[in-house]
Amino acid sequence: MISCSLKRFRNSLLVLILMSAPGRADVAPTMGVDALTRGMRGIGRNVFHGTQIDSFQVEILGVLHSALGPKSDMILARLSGAPLEKTGGIAGMSGSPVYIDGNLIGAVAYGWSFSIEPIMGITPISEMLDILDRPDVIFSSQVEDLVYPYPSQVTEESISQDVLTGLEAGQMNPVRTPVYLSGFSSAILPRLRDRLASFGLMPVQGGGGLDASLPEATLEPGSALGVQLVRGDFNMTAIGTLTHIDGNRLVGFGHSMFLSGSTRLPMTTAFIHDIIASQFQSIKLGSAVKQVGAITQDRASGIGGVIGEKADMMPIDITVRSVGRIQNYKIEVLKNRDLGPVLIQSAVVSSLISAEKARGDVTVRTSLKMKVRGRPDVAFENVFAGARGLGEGVLGVTRPMQLLLQNPFERVEVETASFELEVAENVKAALIESITLDRSRFKPGDDVGIELRLRPYLSESTTLKTSVVIPRHIRKGVLTLRASSARSHSGQESKRIPGEYRVSDVDGLIRMLERQHRKDELIVELLANRAGATVGGREMSSLPPSVIGAIRGSRKSDSVRPVSQSVVANSILETPYVLAGQQTVFISVGLDGSGLRFGSGQTGNTQKKK
Repeated sequence: MISCSLKRFRNSLLVLILMSAPGRADVAPTMGVDALTRGMRGIGRNVFHGTQIDSFQVEILGVLHSALGPKSDMILARLSGAPLEKTGGIAGMSGSPVYIDGNLIGAVAYGWSFSIEPIMGITPISEMLDILDRPDVIFSSQVEDLVYPYPSQVTEESISQDVLTGLEAGQMNPVRTPVYLSGFSSAILPRLRDRLASFGLMPVQGGGGLDASLPEATLEPGSALGVQLVRGDFNMTAIGTLTHIDGNRLVGFGHSMFLSGSTRLPMTTAFIHDIIASQFQSIKLGSAVKQVGAITQDRASGIGGVIGEKADMMPIDITVRSVGRIQNYKIEVLKNRDLGPVLIQSAVVSSLISAEKARGDVTVRTSLKMKVRGRPDVAFENVFAGARGLGEGVLGVTRPMQLLLQNPFERVEVETASFELEVAENVKAALIESITLDRSRFKPGDDVGIELRLRPYLSESTTLKTSVVIPRHIRKGVLTLRASSARSHSGQESKRIPGEYRVSDVDGLIRMLERQHRKDELIVELLANRAGATVGGREMSSLPPSVIGAIRGSRKSDSVRPVSQSVVANSILETPYVLAGQQTVFISVGLDGSGLRFGSGQTGNTQKKK
């Protein structure tokens, strides 16, 4: 017992001596996995409170070869001492350096949920030091990709199921990295928790922003290391542990954050307030203190950073307006195609809840303006109403940005984005109930008067008048007159001209998004059964047969799609309501007798008003 205690004391003293000059390349020699045998004992370093680095005991149980992938080994060890008998593995201790006889062997990084004692997996230091040799590739657009070329299709249900399956099967997982949030509403935590779970991140309320009033730690092996994902009026910072420092370069965590390769995120020092022990997952409560550099590498074996480097993030402006009140929030968000849109959406939701309300009858007018590198500025406006208006408004205003960032065609950098939401606590919505035309016979050149009866939400019916002109070149035939809400119109158009809804590049995606009508617009169209085509996603209607024949002779399968109906006249009318529904009338031009027939299941008055 005395011999064991003396050996532990010697190990602790040796490491403390070696750590007395942090930042030098010879801070501590390393030991490879081939030199490890079962029963070896050493110490680990971590911050359990404040900025003071404490030690804990480590007993080597063996080496699991290729446990984390081909030629990626894991050291199996039993931890003890400090608070670990009570807490088990702690979320936030990922990256804790482990030493045998003063030699650095790796970083605590993996564990098993609900384990009775803290048996953990250690990432070998040789795999982590490889990160220091990676070049810091800084793209001009600086848009980070995950390893997957297309947007993740992970759902909340699949994530929850994966977590449960992992628990049942005894799956080894990276020690969760706590992500501290400040400014974000607690209402968004459940969905954000499910989304972050796929990255091994655990959202914790409080401490996400920089707090310069807290004691600042010196960056050295075992100290807390922060990575900012959002900063400004809303903050989000992940905190783990620094493993090794060499000059101005360092490595930590022992596992990836997003596996995004070359990256650029703000790196901070951190302060640990305390530890919450839990049977499910003990966690550190921490706060970021000061930005000191940038995380430039995010690899399977850990993260790497450079002290003194700057990090480029995406500036976002959010404005919420209501009667007599304007609230503005400014944030910067990590440039990550998969997680960035989720964090922006969470900030927009939190802005609404903070400035206005979380639920109830509302009408929300939204706008989004974006500066996109290498392209003209883009802007989108819309309006949403009803008991679900707030949720639909948030989804609607953030969706274009999400589609652009997650497009599968090319990297897109949004240089700045501005969201604006105007909230009114009433519902301005109406159903298109019926249609009345001012005549029952039609000839070329007629200006056809249209009266639409609308049924507003919780109100009496009202009428709306407009007109459409029959083109003079339509000498004879049946036309379709369609009065639609934006949603109904989009559904019909995706069937009529599917080629315009199958984009093949970013420009086509932007055109499709800009073509969407606002929900308070009434779209009136006259359609003729005339052949046309979509060429490269653009409609070419009412084409001569010779041109149609030539276009259909194209040898590219995706370049031309036939169109059986063409729009010959249209008008768009802005209304005071978010509209729903559609009315259709078939009119005969230049034919004897009544030239009017309503669409299936619709009624209306066809008498000309005297």
